[in-house]
Amino acid sequence: MLNIKKYANGQFFDTINKKYIKVEKLKELLQKGEKIKVTLAKTGKDITDSVVEQFSKKEEGKKSEKTKKTPFLNTDGLKKWAGKIIDKRITQVLETIKLPNRNQIEQLDANIKALNKKIDKLEALQNTKASKIKSAKKAAAPESKPAK
Repeated sequence: MLNIKKYANGQFFDTINKKYIKVEKLKELLQKGEKIKVTLAKTGKDITDSVVEQFSKKEEGKKSEKTKKTPFLNTDGLKKWAGKIIDKRITQVLETIKLPNRNQIEQLDANIKALNKKIDKLEALQNTKASKIKSAKKAAAPESKPAK
């Protein structure tokens, strides 16, 4: 938890890190969800709630001004939401159809190459036997002489 002191001139001082903090940095810390405690430097009174409330009111005012100016162009939130939903669905589909991973594809490729080699050997053996059979048939067939 950060302990912040607010001075009469409006400056904020981080007592842990021993340095002044700009208002923008303090807003950023609050938006990130940092736990802070703001006290008045002179009296030590805890004013955390009023500071947080003050920053949130300013942010709401800025947001409402933006939506008033461009009500049809404020679609960032919708885009992020739709993107998350789409990403989730894509992940579910990929898990459902169980696409193979890289290792499985490499193993399948190696198996196909091995099978192709076996097929080539079988074809060569078959061609060798076929040629032996043809030559045996030619040798066994009587030679016919042409008639004169």
